[in-house]
Amino acid sequence: MHDWRALTKAQLDWNYDQRPHAPNMVQVLERLATAGAQAQARLSCRQRLTYGSTEIEALDWYACGQAQAPVLFFIHGGAWRSGQARDYAFFVEWMLAEGVDVVIPDFAAVQEVGGDLGVLHRQLAQALHLVSSRLQGSGRLIHLCGHSSGAHLAACLATSPGAVPGICSLTLCSGLYELEPVSLSSRSQYVNFTPACVEALSPQRHVQSLQRMPLPVTVLCGTQESPEFMRQSQAFHAALQAAALPSRLVMGEGMNHFDILESLAGPTGLLAKQLRKAWAADALA
Repeated sequence: MHDWRALTKAQLDWNYDQRPHAPNMVQVLERLATAGAQAQARLSCRQRLTYGSTEIEALDWYACGQAQAPVLFFIHGGAWRSGQARDYAFFVEWMLAEGVDVVIPDFAAVQEVGGDLGVLHRQLAQALHLVSSRLQGSGRLIHLCGHSSGAHLAACLATSPGAVPGICSLTLCSGLYELEPVSLSSRSQYVNFTPACVEALSPQRHVQSLQRMPLPVTVLCGTQESPEFMRQSQAFHAALQAAALPSRLVMGEGMNHFDILESLAGPTGLLAKQLRKAWAADALA
């Protein structure tokens, strides 16, 4: 792995901007948003539940109707500043058909809360607590997954003190796990990367906290993502292994940051297969 400290500001900007590495970014996101809207229109099983006091603090819960169904809690990406739950319903139908409930929370855009990533983290913790409380006593377990900045936030939830009980797997796709290099990039224009933020919300610094409830962790990244995104995934996986925690690193050959997200659109895609392994292991436990 390269040393990010040797990179210039311009090189960090290039590494933490998806556009130079994924020329199909706009087309893929438009395709997925359209598929998500169409799925929402077809599905009558969606519940919209509030978990907080502001309008954005709500989640979409798609129930498959099976009593012991596992629950996927999926956190979308968007560089912490864009995206809505409804845009990410593109994979819900095949998961429901396989007997899995899907929960997709909405949460604030970071630029609308003074650049404070801690607000997003707290909102998602509230949403996850709501899901956990509704499952209490049922024996049903939660599979936590995120993509891009959503993978960062999912990893923060899993490594935070007082993490929600009932999480049985963690699947992280194309995420960021150490904020210091990110804080030196152009993302600092809209995120307030204080020293406290970087320390508290860099999951790689807190992998030891996972030892209190060891989760199988799957870390995915595409081989066509930027060198820094690949390094972040490799370094986080290495930190998990150094802490003797169960972790797998899966590299999506020929996939960029958005191709690998689209591999969730059907049950045979790379990201979909990793999640199916997670809840198959849950069923066998």
